Amino acid sequence: MTTIVFTLYFHPQVYADNLFSPSFEIDMGTINITGGNKTSATYRLSDTVGQTAQGQFNSSGYIIKAGFQYVRELTPFTFTISNLDLNYGSLVPGTPSLLTNILTVTTGSAYGYTVKVLEDHPLRISNGSTTIADTSCNLASACTQTDATVWDDNTRYGFGYNIQGTDVDTADFVDNTYFRSFPIQDIDSPATVMSRSGIATASAATVTYKINIAGSQATGTYQNNIQYIAIPSF
Repeated sequence: MTTIVFTLYFHPQVYADNLFSPSFEIDMGTINITGGNKTSATYRLSDTVGQTAQGQFNSSGYIIKAGFQYVRELTPFTFTISNLDLNYGSLVPGTPSLLTNILTVTTGSAYGYTVKVLEDHPLRISNGSTTIADTSCNLASACTQTDATVWDDNTRYGFGYNIQGTDVDTADFVDNTYFRSFPIQDIDSPATVMSRSGIATASAATVTYKINIAGSQATGTYQNNIQYIAIPSF
């Protein structure tokens, strides 16, 4: 058995004023506490502080969104994984077992996003220290945590992944026979599996997790945790 576990506020008063002198007149609907340009050796800030009524106001024919909180992305950043518990059941030596899930990303940021991955440890037996090693793919051209190569030799054992879909590096994951091994938490740096430099609307990629064991692999229940890190860019 092998498993991968993946207040309502109303302001009591409305402030407005008419400010004038012999040379000017200012008629305003709100009086701010402060505003202007602030600078130092390392930053410049332009602000207004003290708006008395902020929020979204609706009426027939119009919507007013007032306040700094509305200077934001209209499309929120979301990241979903279609299946968080992958159970291979019984494995047959020399016969690869495959399971999949789907990563989906949406962002309104013009600077895009990145998704990275790592594992907490190689697949490990639940009552001991025996592991199913991470794959190195075919002998002729070994894969790494950042470089995918072909893994279609059933005499090559281990655990690895392939990813196909939107915002995937197709120069690395050329097709569904190209695999990588997972970086290990606290030892390796997370590896990038999806990235985009602009707005994404439900960008989806399918991850295939492959296990192939030798006949000498110890019987037992093996598991690990695959961790995805979704990072919006601003």
